[in-house]
Amino acid sequence: MATIYSGIHLKLKSAKTPWEDKLKLARFAWISHQCFLPNKEQVLVDWVSRALTGYYSKKLQLGDEILEGLWIYLDDILHSKKLQKLIEKGKIITLHATIAQIINDRIEEHSREERLNANPSNLATVLSCCHGILTSPAFALIYSSKWELLVDLLCRLSVLLCSRLKSTEALRSTQLFDVLLLAFDLYLVTQRQQCNRCRVFLQVCSSLLRPFLLLRHLLCSRCWTGEDVAAVRQHLSREVCQRIQTALQSGLFHSDLLNSYRQELLQDDRSQEKKASSSKDLVAPVETMLSTLTDAGLFGMLLHSAVIAGSVPLLYRLSLESFCREGNHLLCFHIFARFLVTLHFPTPLGHGAGQEPADWNPGLLALDQLLNSVLGSDVYNVAVDKIRCRGVQFALYCRVAAMLLSHPRQEAPAWFRCLRTLILLNHSIVEPNLDDLVSAAWVDADTSDPRVRRAQESLLCTLFETYTKLRQLPRLFQEVLAIISRPAADELRRPVLWVGLTEKLRECLLELPPGQALDIWDLMLNCLEALIPDLTGNVDTALKALAMSTLLNAVLFNMKCLDDKTPVPIITRTQLLMDKTMRAVVTPLFRVVKDPSGKDSSPWALRAESSVLILRSTWLELDHMLRLNCSKYVSPGGAEAGAWSLGSGLPREGRKDALSRHLLQLLAIQEMKGVMMRPGSRTEAQEMSLRSAAVSVVQSGKEAVKSAGAQAWDGEISSIDDETYAVAHWHLVTSNIALLLPHLPEPEIAHLADVVTANLLLREAAEQDQGLENRVSIPAMCRSLLRSSLLPEMRPLHHGVLLRLLEGVSDLLLDTGFNLPACLLSDDVDTSQEADNQQSSVSESLGSQPESPQQSSLLNIPNVLLVKNPSTHTFSETQLDHLLWILDLLGGLRLDSLPCYDHLRCFVLLASLVTALKPKPEKVNASKCLEALSRSYSLLAVLQTGTSRNTVFKLAHAGDILEKVTASLFPAGSRLASCTECPAWPEFLDAVQRFLTVSIQTVVERKQSMRLNLEQFAAFLSNAWLSSASSKKWRPATEQLLITALSALSRVVLQAPLQPDKHTGNSLRSLLTQLAGLLGAVLQSHSDRDGRLEQNLTVFGVTALLEIELCLREEEEEGDAGSGGTQKLKHADLYQRTCFQVLRRLPSFPDDPESLHKQLEFLRIYSSTPELCSDCDNETAIPSVFSALKALLAAPRVTQQFIHSLEIPLVDLLHCFIERCTQQQFYLIVKFIAQGLEVTNLWKGQHQDVVSFLNLTALLLKCPLSGDVEKALWFIAPQIIMALMVLCKEAALDQAEGFRITVLSLETLAILVQQGEGILSNPHHVTLAFNALLCVPLDHLQLDEYGSIFRAIQEVLFAIVQSQTKVLFNAAPTFFKCFNRLVLSVMHKGHQKCVGDKGVTKISEVVLECAHLVERMCTHIASNAEKFAMFSSFAVAEYINELQKVTLNTDVKRHLTAGIYHLLDLVTENDLRFLNTLLQTGVREVFKELYNDYTHYHKSKKQGEEKYTA
Repeated sequence: MATIYSGIHLKLKSAKTPWEDKLKLARFAWISHQCFLPNKEQVLVDWVSRALTGYYSKKLQLGDEILEGLWIYLDDILHSKKLQKLIEKGKIITLHATIAQIINDRIEEHSREERLNANPSNLATVLSCCHGILTSPAFALIYSSKWELLVDLLCRLSVLLCSRLKSTEALRSTQLFDVLLLAFDLYLVTQRQQCNRCRVFLQVCSSLLRPFLLLRHLLCSRCWTGEDVAAVRQHLSREVCQRIQTALQSGLFHSDLLNSYRQELLQDDRSQEKKASSSKDLVAPVETMLSTLTDAGLFGMLLHSAVIAGSVPLLYRLSLESFCREGNHLLCFHIFARFLVTLHFPTPLGHGAGQEPADWNPGLLALDQLLNSVLGSDVYNVAVDKIRCRGVQFALYCRVAAMLLSHPRQEAPAWFRCLRTLILLNHSIVEPNLDDLVSAAWVDADTSDPRVRRAQESLLCTLFETYTKLRQLPRLFQEVLAIISRPAADELRRPVLWVGLTEKLRECLLELPPGQALDIWDLMLNCLEALIPDLTGNVDTALKALAMSTLLNAVLFNMKCLDDKTPVPIITRTQLLMDKTMRAVVTPLFRVVKDPSGKDSSPWALRAESSVLILRSTWLELDHMLRLNCSKYVSPGGAEAGAWSLGSGLPREGRKDALSRHLLQLLAIQEMKGVMMRPGSRTEAQEMSLRSAAVSVVQSGKEAVKSAGAQAWDGEISSIDDETYAVAHWHLVTSNIALLLPHLPEPEIAHLADVVTANLLLREAAEQDQGLENRVSIPAMCRSLLRSSLLPEMRPLHHGVLLRLLEGVSDLLLDTGFNLPACLLSDDVDTSQEADNQQSSVSESLGSQPESPQQSSLLNIPNVLLVKNPSTHTFSETQLDHLLWILDLLGGLRLDSLPCYDHLRCFVLLASLVTALKPKPEKVNASKCLEALSRSYSLLAVLQTGTSRNTVFKLAHAGDILEKVTASLFPAGSRLASCTECPAWPEFLDAVQRFLTVSIQTVVERKQSMRLNLEQFAAFLSNAWLSSASSKKWRPATEQLLITALSALSRVVLQAPLQPDKHTGNSLRSLLTQLAGLLGAVLQSHSDRDGRLEQNLTVFGVTALLEIELCLREEEEEGDAGSGGTQKLKHADLYQRTCFQVLRRLPSFPDDPESLHKQLEFLRIYSSTPELCSDCDNETAIPSVFSALKALLAAPRVTQQFIHSLEIPLVDLLHCFIERCTQQQFYLIVKFIAQGLEVTNLWKGQHQDVVSFLNLTALLLKCPLSGDVEKALWFIAPQIIMALMVLCKEAALDQAEGFRITVLSLETLAILVQQGEGILSNPHHVTLAFNALLCVPLDHLQLDEYGSIFRAIQEVLFAIVQSQTKVLFNAAPTFFKCFNRLVLSVMHKGHQKCVGDKGVTKISEVVLECAHLVERMCTHIASNAEKFAMFSSFAVAEYINELQKVTLNTDVKRHLTAGIYHLLDLVTENDLRFLNTLLQTGVREVFKELYNDYTHYHKSKKQGEEKYTA
């Protein structure tokens, strides 16, 4: 065969052989093992390379099919596994370098616009060949060995991808991205190997810079669509951008090029020595880079400015990352200045003014990023720039600020951000143009876009913070008032303040010294006083007065209030300003408004009236507040100011302006407050004025509120207009509802109830309010009122809302044809009188009642509740949704506090509802119907736990009521037969069980005909069971409902107190016997037919049945004490099957603590019964139960919060085990637990087992033990302490799994130390506990982990202080060592953050809690003075030394300082001398300040308290 194929090489070289045959022979030669050629693989590679080279060098003429076949053949060779295996074995195969040039040329051809759609398959093959070359190190040498080819490939691939991104076609392949990333990787490796960095720089600038920047811009700005392949959208585009940044940084800003940059940019700077340029240094690298960058040849005119704006910040950031080190900040600034020129902003100065750009947004975005880079890298140092550099940086930043302010662009958020960054750099930059800044960026800025508003707010907040820190906030307000005093740009001035700005103003005013806040007040008064003479008839002046009035209102309401500790000069000046406000501003304004020329409805009169109303209401509110908070303050107006009330000149009605109407309402409420603050009893005239004012407030906005809808208001007075007036009015009413309600007549209360109910029923408004930020709406306020704890206290309003919600339920019932009595929702009862007489009889509350016994209850009214054949109706899904919403609202009304009549109404209506509801066969309808039934029964349960729970039982027999409310559930089970598979079915059963439980408990508590009522209800359930059992069709819904009802009845009867009457006791026993037989039959039937027992349903029933049998057997044993026989349990098989299923499913429990609680309770009762839980039954014996419990605690889904919620049943179950165990069994259990705590389990990776054993140990320690069992446990306690210490040390090394084990070990150790009081007498054991605490790390933890570990360590220390007092004296040094670790860690976590840190707004609640725990521990230490007095001074010294290093947050420092004060109580005079000698000079000053505060605030208070202590 070898001779047959030996001539292939000659045929391939022969010109006579057709190219089709050559390709076939070449493919055959490559794949055939019978073709023998010397160096066959290299020969075939060379053949195809020469063929392609000959075609593209015009030496060969080939058809398109032959050419494509050659490319495919080359691609197959490059990707063949055969070739890879040969190369891996060491065989050398080379590829001609001309192939690389050919591939580059083909890529360039396809990157042209006219060839974009030509031969896509040919391009894919070329790219595939390139991919094969780059992935093989042997072939990649043709690129890496020839640097220019690799640079050319990278350039042309980038241009090709740019062409694809510019087109509108979707990117459906990742091939081009994959090849480009491979080229990038090879280029970066090769670039790092280059020795001549200047050559690399020039190569990048000339060939790669523009393609890279254009490609990055197109990738970042492309709007990706769903048609683009996901890999490109998600990560490939980001990887390409990352490679571009890496290539540019290492190519343009390498550290070896630093001298070249210095020679270009710093050669004229006097602080730098001039250096002669060497041959190795670049000449003008920045100029070279910028000249390449500004060439628009590749970008095109449309993209040029956008690419430049997006690229300049990137290049500057890369330069900072490379060069921004100590000593290079001036260089970085000059690079910034040169980059800034490329943005072509107009120069604010006269010389060299640039042309204004057509689109400012790209340039402003770039400038914003450049300035942020300058700020973040600390390029600008104010002192260094001023002293060493003659202010060159400051001058440029000032020119930038002047340019921004001379060309304001308020529609661009970046314009505001640039100004903010300049202020953060140095406030003096904008100081010369502060008036222009305030005008353009604040007072006269029109910012309706939310993004622009956020940027504006951030700028102004920074401005407030800066001038507050400089203590120059009055200077800023002086400029603001000057801008407001200018003529308005348009007819309507924009509000000066809004919510976010007001909050920041409040923070700044609280930080200011009181005198400066008063200076701002005085400035505003002077400006207002100057406006008053020109106010009449002048709209512009009226607008200025209104703007200043709202600003003064915000300042006065947000400044620091006076109190009795305020210095007298501040109080005196405040009184003078209050007098000046009234005398120089309010009174003259009032005279202008009262003038006949101001009584018309002209714009200036309306604005002037609003101004005087704002100032008057502000003055009154402030005067009331000052009088309440500061006893030294005297109202300057005296009786005269109080006499000038609401009706002294301004009419209450007929005002057209919304703001004036709102302010008149506010004045009316202030008048009411003034009347109510007067001492003594009120006269009839005062009561009349209160009623009149309250009615006027409610009526003035009645029509507006009805049509308001979901309109929102930001809470600012300046934003009140016709659209927001209704919301502002309702906010005023609801915030003063407790003040208004006692003085409102019934029609106004009914109006309030109508508004509340109508807005509560708006489900769409609830969804819309989720998107409101810092704004309120009427529906949101109504929901807040519903959740308020004050609403049940306001009985008339609560009654009105309840009645209207019940009307909504009744309307739904009436729509379905259900008949309700007319008297059910009639509001003919005096609710106030009925509320005051809750203990009166129900018949009196109901008014006139028929004398017939059959009609003495609303429950017996025809068509309300029919016992035998209840009328059921189906509801549509829309009706069910509306019903569920109303039931949710009823749940928020706190029905447990209803008076008798409302309780009866609500009970009857809900009972009618559960009678009427009937689900449809559809799954969605059935699920919603079940939810409605569940909520109805839940509300009935809430009613029966309330104060009026006996009301219904006074009108009818309890047995009748229980039968009527549950009768509709049982008829043949057909009504709910289709609902058992719904997800809401278990919740429905739980709701029915809760209702029956609380109702039967009420029957038992009343002790009136208890036996008869319970027997009647039991008989009803028995009849329901007999009816279901007689049916041929199995009805699981009926059985489950019967199990639920019988279980609830049985548990309540079991818990009922025994009556002293012997006959009654026998009756209860007979009832229990009846319930046992009935419940056992139902459970047995359900188990037999279904073949399984649902845990969420029947475990509770089986537990009740077992308790009944045990109770009956115990009573029989007490009665037949001499017989000596013990009756066997009738349903032992059912109990054992249930136990087996519970144990099997316990580790995979549902996420429901209540369900698991029932199972654990069953296991406890089961395990305490020797007849059931015996050692002979391996499946349900105590070891099996214990193993299931361990498996439960080891389940990955179990959290510590879940275990804490089940702590009581778990401890009870373990205690039951211990009581049943022999001493030997208990010793084996304890030994088993101790072995589970060994560190070898962690080494084996059994972390969950260790967690379960730690939980078991903690639970076992909480069990009450005595006798030999207790001795056995404490005998092995030292071994457990040692194991816990080793676990803490080992867990500290495992960051992933160690946190939970550390916390559990410490919690277990705290319980062990606490329970070992008086038992752990060996000091070595406590020392082991300290060793465990010292090995736990407190650094580099997340806040939640830190808080958990901190609390656990503190619990151990507290347990030692409280329980191990005998051994504490010798261990006090180690105790303080552990305690000082906690203190220092809190100080590190609680130090003040710098302004601008990401995500830092306020100190974490976790850190505050830890600081509070430190304070508590200090109080415990101070209570053990005899043990800790010697060492407290060292703890104080540790704190002082650390305090000098950090600046603590105010709240954290308050807690820690209070704790250190307690430690200073233990410090003696000798200790003070020791501290003054030990501490260094700076630290000693900190200590003296701390000790002076301690003496002034804490020690004097303590000595004062000791005077009166016995």
